[in-house]
Amino acid sequence: MENDYKIEWLQTADLKPYEKNAKKHDAEQIERIANSIREFGFRQNLVIDEENTVIIGHGRLQAAKLLRMDKVPCIRVTDLTEEQIRALRLADNKVAESDWNFELVTAELEGIEEIDMEQFGFELKDFEEPISTSKDAEEDPFDDIEKLEKHYGVPYQGNKSRIADIIISILPAGKRLVDLFGGGGAITHCAMLSGKWESYLYNDLNELVTGLFLDTVYGKYHDENRVITREQFEELKNTDAFVKYIWSFGNNGTGYIWGKDIEKIKQMACHSLMDETVHDRRLAYTKFIKMIRERIGSNLNRLEPVEKMQSLENLEALQRLEALQRLEALQRLEVSNVDYRQYVYQEGDIVYCDVPYEQIGKGSCNDYGVLFDSKEFYAWAKEQPYQVFFSSYEISDQDFHKIKVKSVASLIGANTNGKFANEYLYSNRPIKAVRQQS
Repeated sequence: MENDYKIEWLQTADLKPYEKNAKKHDAEQIERIANSIREFGFRQNLVIDEENTVIIGHGRLQAAKLLRMDKVPCIRVTDLTEEQIRALRLADNKVAESDWNFELVTAELEGIEEIDMEQFGFELKDFEEPISTSKDAEEDPFDDIEKLEKHYGVPYQGNKSRIADIIISILPAGKRLVDLFGGGGAITHCAMLSGKWESYLYNDLNELVTGLFLDTVYGKYHDENRVITREQFEELKNTDAFVKYIWSFGNNGTGYIWGKDIEKIKQMACHSLMDETVHDRRLAYTKFIKMIRERIGSNLNRLEPVEKMQSLENLEALQRLEALQRLEALQRLEVSNVDYRQYVYQEGDIVYCDVPYEQIGKGSCNDYGVLFDSKEFYAWAKEQPYQVFFSSYEISDQDFHKIKVKSVASLIGANTNGKFANEYLYSNRPIKAVRQQS
């Protein structure tokens, strides 16, 4: 069937939407249509009846009004019955519905670099093949990683974020919580949010770490989006705490986070998540997908730089304290950088020590290149006239009272790495507090 229709450029003000139009258009969709018209011009005519009522093109008419266009191209239908017009309205929208070929649309999107396709509603992640949920699907290698609902402190070796809530619930209330081996500040952070103590002492020998904790609390890294290269890491790791601990393997402050064979891919993944503009993130993601395909083919199921995102989430959690609550808590926070043996007890202090895990049989620990004498610490704890709490796996000294905190997957420790182990809270006095059950 052939029809000789003429295109009429009509005033948008003279066109009437069909008041019973069944196809809905939300504001976001109208904006995308407007973006398409702005980028490519008005390439699809409206279809109207003899009374200037829209049959096809309601979304395009709304987009034209959004762009303040005076006129739009229209085709007037005069040879259809009222019933046919009603059917055409519905049929036009229905027959346009279809699924996408994931592989082909992704390939097409990857070939478009100068035009931001997100303004039209396209995101590469929306066109990846979904991960299978069948029983025969490949086992997720990250299933055994504990999914944290809350993150405390900054990423740092031996961070207690996994069990901070439990430890805080067991420790007795008092005037001041003393976090004597503060490290990344997970215990201090959790304690400040709990409101269980009047004030807090956060202590650690490493001034870079305590500086990182305070800078994070004060919001220094609120807009941080640097993606650090291996060369930058080596140049800055001794002076920039953010670089040293956020961008090091296992947050140990020593080696760069990724191996040389994959670092470029991981860096591009971070750019796709962290770059300032949507356009830059999209371009980075496109390059990331290409790099992944060149390396491992078309399997896109395991793409996230998981370890890096978890580190950044920890920073964000510490910065998400409400402004007034943060200000009030900071006024009651003291920071020091002394050896634990130099600490001076004050009446009402609750003393907690996140000591390095003992290497059983050696009575010491050197997991991070710094030798810690576990037996010397145990002797010190026993000598104190006040109660001292510390957490660890099983220890060689059986003279301490203990309560099980949790069975956790050990992430560090020469004898326990990768295994599940019971973590305990130890004390030189009976532990009277009862853990709150969740």
